[in-house]
Amino acid sequence: MSGRRKYHRYSVTNAGGKLKVVRDVTIWRDIEDDFIAISDEPEATGEWLVLERVVNGTLMTIEVCVIESHPTMVNGSIRHRLRLRTNESFDEQPMTADQTH
Repeated sequence: MSGRRKYHRYSVTNAGGKLKVVRDVTIWRDIEDDFIAISDEPEATGEWLVLERVVNGTLMTIEVCVIESHPTMVNGSIRHRLRLRTNESFDEQPMTADQTH
């Protein structure tokens, strides 16, 4: 089965012993301004992650912490529901309109 995928799903960099794993997730904001992500893989509570998205051709990154991780059913498959909180949320600083988009 080699040669089926034309791109890498992961990359390894010299980042102080850290492994960067790229996953596709479905994500939205909840009413408490946390991120909710549905992932194929679980994450440990307290784990720090980086969300990346492209906005108008520019890569935007947001550092978040996993505050809850629970299995959930999505279309008959087990997925993992992750509640993620940003550094700004931990500092209890209000977010501006520019930070929410």
